[in-house]
Amino acid sequence: MPRRTRPPVVTSRARQGQASEPGKTQPPPSGTRRSLPPRSSIPPSLNARVVENGILVAAMKVFARRGFTATRVEDVLEEARIARRTFYRYFTSKEDVLAAVYELATGELLGALDEASVAEDGSMSGVRAGVDLYLDFHVENAALFRVLVEQSVRSDSPLAGHRRQFRARILRVLVQAAEARGVAPLDGFTYVALVSALEGVALELLEGAASTNDIARAKKAMLALVESGLAGP
Repeated sequence: MPRRTRPPVVTSRARQGQASEPGKTQPPPSGTRRSLPPRSSIPPSLNARVVENGILVAAMKVFARRGFTATRVEDVLEEARIARRTFYRYFTSKEDVLAAVYELATGELLGALDEASVAEDGSMSGVRAGVDLYLDFHVENAALFRVLVEQSVRSDSPLAGHRRQFRARILRVLVQAAEARGVAPLDGFTYVALVSALEGVALELLEGAASTNDIARAKKAMLALVESGLAGP
């Protein structure tokens, strides 16, 4: 299937990060991975990609405004100003659109994190920049990410597989930072705990109208936790 053209959420796409080297510390296995939900095939034309991205942009606005549960396909049709047959040419349901929106939003964030890790000197400076960016990205897109996070954490959600992939990418950044510091191999659950803490702090900020002071305190607490976790035994 042709690669999707992704409209920006907050920041631009960046280069992809490198996977950790074979033989290095890896996170613990978390069970058999379920395959991701099938996506509809997209005609490989510029016009088709423009139409599809227009549907995604419309869906983002509706999800952020109404929430996922209250959103109907008809609401997305109205926002995008398209016919029902056009919608179903690209997507099978609102769950299918939600998965595409999640891919788009997290892809933008991962691209920005990769860019930050390359731009900063030293393993921990890159991680610090990444933590700041991760939390800022969630807060700046709070209405949309509140929907995406709430839906993705459910085990029966169509986003569950996408969330596992997203967490795995964040986890690899932490593994690489620890390895770059030359610390003794850490238990895999250390990384899992840090990723879960980062996700939890972001969700806490999304629960209410986070003030500038709240965001600063959250960043400080999360950075202290990451630096302590990656300090080694």
